[in-house]
Amino acid sequence: MNTLLRIDSSLRTEGSYSRTLGDYFIQQWQTKNQEGIIIERDVSRQLMPHITQETIHAFFSEIPDERDTHLSDQLISELYQSNEILITCPMYNYGIPSSLKAYFDLVIRTKKTFTGSTIPKGLLKNKKAYIISSMGGISTETLNPLENHLTQLLSLMGITEISYFPLDGTVDQSSISEKICIQQSEILKQLN
Repeated sequence: MNTLLRIDSSLRTEGSYSRTLGDYFIQQWQTKNQEGIIIERDVSRQLMPHITQETIHAFFSEIPDERDTHLSDQLISELYQSNEILITCPMYNYGIPSSLKAYFDLVIRTKKTFTGSTIPKGLLKNKKAYIISSMGGISTETLNPLENHLTQLLSLMGITEISYFPLDGTVDQSSISEKICIQQSEILKQLN
């Protein structure tokens, strides 16, 4: 039985392009995985705390204080439970939302999601990730800045099989419907 972890990060609960395309992805995924389990993690509704000195100390302690690692341990457990991960992510100020950055700061942990000091080795193997990104401008790069950043973070943890569904140029309302249809077709191809 497949388990999908959905991570949403848009501050918009209505009118969000990344959430809307994420909802479509979930509908199609559920059609294919009728017995599948979906774990939902919305980092904009349940804001992720920024790591502190105490958190870092606990991460590297032989006997960490569970009060400082509880949320991190819970988030990492969700990653290990999942076969697939869906991240929906808008661009804010040329980067990922701060709540999503805080999420990754909590889950990228030595001896938990990666090992090694000079050459890191990811511990989350045999997982597939999907990134739905949205940005007002148009990216001229192969991977847009969001995809680049998320790819580096996922790869550090060992997740290297990644599919991308970018919605760029969302400020141009005349073409957004067509772009959404194109990405919906790409989602159908990926899931079949």
